Amino acid sequence: MLHQQVPAAPLSAFVALLWTSERGTLPHARERKLPTGCVDIVIPLLQPAITRFADEADAVGQVFRGGVVQGAHDQAVVRGTGGPSCAVGVHFRPGGAAALLGGALADLRNRTVALDGLWGTDADDLRDWLQHAPDAPERLRRLEAFLVRRLRPGAAPDPLVADALARFRQHPALATVSPVQRASGLSPQAFTARFERAVGLTPKRFARVQRFHSLVRRLAAGPPADWAEAALDAGYADQPHLIRDFGRLAGITPGAYRPVSAEQPEHVALEKRPIQPRPAALR
Repeated sequence: MLHQQVPAAPLSAFVALLWTSERGTLPHARERKLPTGCVDIVIPLLQPAITRFADEADAVGQVFRGGVVQGAHDQAVVRGTGGPSCAVGVHFRPGGAAALLGGALADLRNRTVALDGLWGTDADDLRDWLQHAPDAPERLRRLEAFLVRRLRPGAAPDPLVADALARFRQHPALATVSPVQRASGLSPQAFTARFERAVGLTPKRFARVQRFHSLVRRLAAGPPADWAEAALDAGYADQPHLIRDFGRLAGITPGAYRPVSAEQPEHVALEKRPIQPRPAALR
């Protein structure tokens, strides 16, 4: 079961969603997590570790003890889903993660790293506190309280980047960088550097992911009757353009897209065979 909660201010300026989930063993051993352009924290509470794979062909994987930070991605992540699970997570707003994780977000692009590498022993203390919560609402309450305590005094989103993000969100299917850059009043180089420092992706990569994510949300309801028309509606030049871009970001064709559930359109099941990560891959 999935429980989600929008945090209260001041955390809501940086975090879009807090979540916790409990489930039994899934029929598939791995999932493909499609990119959203946002940073996430995931903390396992039942299992001791989280497994991430370089790609679908990787049968070994990398195992992270405790929680992880998933940097902003513009490509799919393959994650292990073996066994029953209980976990909590933080889904940051674009540009929000730096207030809680520090400013090296560009270094985390398309990477998963151990949470204790950024938070030290606080990461283990948080996990232990959450494991002893009596129920899902209390887990979310404790998670929010912890994040509020870690929030830097006076932290605020970069107003220039916030304005750029708002412009990209107005029409994700039609978002292009040049008008947004010109509205910022900065040179292309200065705008790109400032945006990437706050978001973890360059403006061009972010706009591309937003267009893709908008399409994924539409496809989650079912395949379109006319793919050519769907491509134009989603902001692609034509159907081949949609197919190429979808393949680059998702690692699959649009026709192969089948979400595991309507409430998790970014999750696509992979094979049902068991995957055994190598213990030596622990990080």
